[in-house]
Amino acid sequence: MRTTSDLREVIERACASTGVPGMVIGILTPDGREVVTHGVASLETGCPVRRDTLFQIGSISKVYLATLAMRLVEEGKLTLDTPVASVLPELELADREAQQAITLWHLLTHTSGIEGDRFDDYGYGDDALARYVAGLASARQIHPPGQHWSYCNSGFSLAGRLIEVVTGRSFEAAMRELIFGPLGLERSCFLVQDVLGYPFAVGHRTDEHGHVGVVRDFALPRSVHPAGGVWATIDDLLDFAAFHLGLRPVAAPPISWDSITMMQAPQVAAANWADWYGLGWAIWSIGSVRVIGHGGSTNGYQAHLVLLPEERVAIASLTNHEQGSSAYLEVETWLLTERFGIRPPAPRLCTVSERELQRYAGTYTYPLARLTVRAVTGGLWLEAVQTRGLSREARERPLPPLFLRPIGERVFATGPVRAVPNRVDFIFDGDSEHPRWVRAFGRLAERDAIQEY
Repeated sequence: MRTTSDLREVIERACASTGVPGMVIGILTPDGREVVTHGVASLETGCPVRRDTLFQIGSISKVYLATLAMRLVEEGKLTLDTPVASVLPELELADREAQQAITLWHLLTHTSGIEGDRFDDYGYGDDALARYVAGLASARQIHPPGQHWSYCNSGFSLAGRLIEVVTGRSFEAAMRELIFGPLGLERSCFLVQDVLGYPFAVGHRTDEHGHVGVVRDFALPRSVHPAGGVWATIDDLLDFAAFHLGLRPVAAPPISWDSITMMQAPQVAAANWADWYGLGWAIWSIGSVRVIGHGGSTNGYQAHLVLLPEERVAIASLTNHEQGSSAYLEVETWLLTERFGIRPPAPRLCTVSERELQRYAGTYTYPLARLTVRAVTGGLWLEAVQTRGLSREARERPLPPLFLRPIGERVFATGPVRAVPNRVDFIFDGDSEHPRWVRAFGRLAERDAIQEY
């Protein structure tokens, strides 16, 4: 069996090749836990990453919100079929039919169809989420509720406001009292003023000249907290995972085992990095092994939590660089193979005609990026330009191009074989000649109407 020393070498190599200044890896099994730290919390201060260093965990926060929502369901204050508008009568959406139809289930499964990446900053007051929800009146309705899976941050901010109204507390206070407290997550928090008294990592990114620098605007708008605002240490994240694996008995569990099981059960067919989505959780398979998990990406941080429910194993990864996913996926893949004997298989490629490939070519857009797809022999090239994001620094950034290899008529794989699948698919609207959307990075990007190729 590979040792901690071997793991440390893999972490050092992965961070060196991707420019990641600091990383923490945590491994949880029924026999205990192992934590390995590497690097620095800030390149400017040189402070080392410690076991108790706080990191932003980004969208892993969505699983915390789903856990809180299930507590309110158990208490009879909500149901998964609750229409959001019945609790928030002030809700106005661009599509009035969707406004009345969207339920809590749609929000927790990314199927509401609401424009998914609105990161508008409404200040740091307790009214931030209420003001955010009012701003959704101008959000596009991408598709009818329940028609497609498309990653939706906006839906989780809306769910956060739902929780505020039902509990009579701010979202952060509800999470602290109903989830953090019962699970003993003493260092987990949302507000920057709660972070500053403890060791914390700052985010980093690499500029166009290859220089790795500190991200200054790492504090998230409060309106984004339900979708991705949790700060946590590696041990708090492992404690949360342990509860969902049945490895952490608590005096007053916030939800029952039945609810935990429901959260981990497939609710809707997904795409890209997941085969299915549960309630908050992404679900996929590595061979015959069922995996659930979630990633998180904020300004200069990337994090990941992977659970093997049947094996009762968890791997948690925290990094302080925008390319942290490249590093943690290398480490996770090594761990699964060398520690647990789970080797991700290479996807089975298929042949797609050049004429069929040409149908996919075009320019596609969604609020965060502009995507260009080109047909070439044996596959497609996807070139993406990020047009905006969480950062307040408005700038366009080209992302590394992806070569898409066909694994189905409308599904393509990209990148090296890793612990998490990386796929792109195309969705047609009726019997049209060209797809209406390409689904990449979890989002539906719509094809520009008039194009010649």
